Amino acid sequence: MEQITSQVLRPGTFAVGVAVVILTFFVRRIAETVWPVLKKQAGENEPGLTYPTRFSMWWNTVILYAIPVVLGAAAAFIHSDFLHGDIKDFGGRLLFQAGVGWFSSFMYKILRKVILNRTGVDVQPGPIEPE
Repeated sequence: MEQITSQVLRPGTFAVGVAVVILTFFVRRIAETVWPVLKKQAGENEPGLTYPTRFSMWWNTVILYAIPVVLGAAAAFIHSDFLHGDIKDFGGRLLFQAGVGWFSSFMYKILRKVILNRTGVDVQPGPIEPE
């Protein structure tokens, strides 16, 4: 159990998690800027959100959730003890980093709370309002 905890709580794990969150944000923004039809849109007669195309539905319900896993798994191609620790074989790195990608948004929320508690600075998404 101690080996699992020490592997998960490594700085490299958090670095990959934060990088996945940032890269996912940019991939989503770039794709939705290039193809605005991918965004969810409010229907004229419906108060809820609708999907203008079938690919838009797939984008919002499947692909957006797969992007962090794929980006995390891509980190397995980097040979680094900082990122992977004791995991030396490629299959182990692939599974571990895919899991890190899967939980990257959860890890980002935890890291954000730690930064808030230790420094008093909130790293919140969205525009910063003047004081």
